[in-house]
Amino acid sequence: MRFLQQLNLEHHLHNGGDPESGDSLQQLRAEGDSLLAAGDEAIRRALANSNSEEFLRTSRQQGGE
Repeated sequence: MRFLQQLNLEHHLHNGGDPESGDSLQQLRAEGDSLLAAGDEAIRRALANSNSEEFLRTSRQQGGE
């Protein structure tokens, strides 16, 4: 997806587009990456003190539950 976005940006700039819009796109992309990293970190911290194997073992489905 990013490759396609980069091609579109290059095409836009080549055809006289505003170079500032490319900077804005890069900034938005960086902010999005930051949000994804923060989400991953929150999930990692939430699961760090849990014992998921024990949970799965004790909550195993029986029959057609």
